[in-house]
Amino acid sequence: MSPSASVPMQDRIARFELRHELGRGAQATVWLAFDPQLQREVALKLIHPDAEASSVDAWLHEARLMATLTHPGIVTVHEAGRDGDRPFLVLERVEGPTLAQRLRDDGAMNAREAACLMIEVLDALAFAHQRGVVHRDLKPSNVLVSAEGQVKQLDFGIAKALQSEDSPDATLLGPRPFTPHYASPEQVRGEPLTTATDVYSLGVLLYLMLTGQRPYGVGANTAEHAARCVLDEQPARPSSVSQPGLFKGDLDKLLLKALEKDISRRYASVDALAADLRAYLGGYPLAARAPSAGYLLAKFAARNRLAVGLSALALVSLVGGFAATAWQMHQTDQARQAAERRFAQVRQMANQLVFRYHDQIHNLPGAVAVRQALLDDASKYLDGLAEETAGDPSLARELAETYQRLSVLQGEIFSPGQERVKTALVNAEKATSLQSQYAAAPTTAPEVLNAAVDMWLNRATIEARLGRVARSLQSLQQAAVLTQRVRTLAPDDLQVISRQATLEGRLGLSLGSNVSQANLGRVQEAKAHWDAAVRLFQQLVDREPDKPEWVHQLAWGWVGQMNWAMLAGDYGMAVQAGQQAVALRDRASQMAPGNAHFFHQRGAARNNLAVALVLHGEPETALKLHAECAEILDVSNAADPSNKTAVRDRTLMALSSARALSAVGKRAEALAAVRDALAKMPVGSFEPDDFYMTRWRAEGLVWLARLTEKPAAAAEAAREAVALVAALPGDQHAARQWALAQAQGEWAQALLAGGDRNSAATAAAEAVRQWGNDVPGFYRPLLERDRKLAQGIDAATVARIP
Repeated sequence: MSPSASVPMQDRIARFELRHELGRGAQATVWLAFDPQLQREVALKLIHPDAEASSVDAWLHEARLMATLTHPGIVTVHEAGRDGDRPFLVLERVEGPTLAQRLRDDGAMNAREAACLMIEVLDALAFAHQRGVVHRDLKPSNVLVSAEGQVKQLDFGIAKALQSEDSPDATLLGPRPFTPHYASPEQVRGEPLTTATDVYSLGVLLYLMLTGQRPYGVGANTAEHAARCVLDEQPARPSSVSQPGLFKGDLDKLLLKALEKDISRRYASVDALAADLRAYLGGYPLAARAPSAGYLLAKFAARNRLAVGLSALALVSLVGGFAATAWQMHQTDQARQAAERRFAQVRQMANQLVFRYHDQIHNLPGAVAVRQALLDDASKYLDGLAEETAGDPSLARELAETYQRLSVLQGEIFSPGQERVKTALVNAEKATSLQSQYAAAPTTAPEVLNAAVDMWLNRATIEARLGRVARSLQSLQQAAVLTQRVRTLAPDDLQVISRQATLEGRLGLSLGSNVSQANLGRVQEAKAHWDAAVRLFQQLVDREPDKPEWVHQLAWGWVGQMNWAMLAGDYGMAVQAGQQAVALRDRASQMAPGNAHFFHQRGAARNNLAVALVLHGEPETALKLHAECAEILDVSNAADPSNKTAVRDRTLMALSSARALSAVGKRAEALAAVRDALAKMPVGSFEPDDFYMTRWRAEGLVWLARLTEKPAAAAEAAREAVALVAALPGDQHAARQWALAQAQGEWAQALLAGGDRNSAATAAAEAVRQWGNDVPGFYRPLLERDRKLAQGIDAATVARIP
């Protein structure tokens, strides 16, 4: 908005003193005003006296929406009121030009400046989207840049004409207002709008910031012509209209993805676009580009030019040196010395692959395939050296820590990985078996012992996933011994406290705090361990509040508390803990925007909270969280198709959403979600002793039985669930018994629906036997239902079904 010399006939609106005009449009004028009551300058938006009723309605709509949005990147609404019959809106006064003025005065921005500014816009818009507000009218004149460089967005949820309506930048008013040059195709066509509409408009805005021109419709001189261009013209490739080489590659791909006319091919959310911009700024791979090994390695090399260059030289000399050594080995003692040098070089190269290159790309988007390649190569080198570990503790340690990284990649349950659980256990066992060669020494450093604790924690987690609860507890005991030892050496070391907190959480899981994981069913004992875990994780955050890893770990502690509360039947506590987890996951991801794992866990936390909300009687809120989760996980999956853990979580989320859909009466949609999830995790797609996935498939079959209207089909699904759980190898633990009892009880319900009362009572009696005596609150409604049916009482399915 540019200052104007025009002044109104009056110099005051309500208590506000009007000083000079900031901008004028067809429906409203914005004034610089002074509030004598609070002694501050404000921007006062005054609707014209002859404005149409629709404009007044839009003003009220704007006031209500903007009042809900308190964010540094959004202009604050102080109040709304009327002076006689003239409505007005009092806004925060921001000193600085609009983005339109800045681009007009200075031209296109450099890539870094534009990306940083756009990330601020995206973060503010993400805040609005989370509160159900879609801007619909993003353009340069609606973005202010303060004197301090802070971006401020205007006009949320409305479309106002601040210029003449025959300009292609004017907002077309009416039932579906939009600004043609910045509108999405779905806006022009009058289709339903989503947050993807704002993604598209921001793509146009970013294109203009970077190139100095719009992606299409450059010659359009009317609003109608500009609107046709949105539908008919493909955006010009940015690198073809800007300085050569500036946008070729990453930014080209990023902008064109944001400008996809097909919503399904566009960025799924403003968070996804912001993540790619942050990745660009940090030199990391973009989700907009195919995650080929060559591309990922090129990005890694660009960020680590010196290290990669030196390593390449070392590799060349290594290869060349082997040929010379082979000729010398049978000649002289010099051959022996050369062989020793080559041994050291091979070992050093393997160490570089594992402890430098692999660890630096560990949490990058699209890194799973490259991590596997690096670790495979390193393990081949190190396996060849394994015979030399006797008498060489440092080599034994290097081998153990390499096997540990392979194991985590192959089968750690919640990290990016490949879902190769048995192979993961083999490597976990290799890692722990080598510890006796280096970790037993009294002079072992704390960081070495911390890594050894990690190996036992990882092994325990994999053993629990395979239903081997007794072995898992033995591994946790080994971790506890090492943890106590390292705490004696370094009691205040934060990494040591982190391991102790993680150990407490793992013990809580094994004792009984999650229906999906193998456990002993000792639910009340588990609570003390989660309390200890959260307390210790909070110490880490208190001491280093700016370290995202500690925030991420504290979130895991609250996830554990939430799952425990759900199992115990305290759904109010579960919701509170889940809300804490979501907030912390978001915070960790914002602190480390290039971390693909942190980003993925934002979605997982929302899914967990959604389940708790359904149990607490808030299914509508749960469905909103499921939608947010789906957006995040879709971005995560697109960034790295080789990350089988992320693919798995997306499938399980869809299955979880069936609870919420069923609870709001959308039975057909719930049934479709269950069938789709079951189709994506057939028997044979996971290992036969994988308790975690077997239990989830059984859960899906139970819901299939619950939702289908055909008793025979319901009975068949429930019978399959019973057989699936009964056939599991491994220990007879509580979570397995609960899953079996739940399936048996659902079979009884299906038999009753089919009219076979006697068989239904017999099946229900078997379910009661499987439930046993100490059933946690989560399952008690089902136990009571089964007891009644076993006694011959036709008990309908209870209202709240786990």
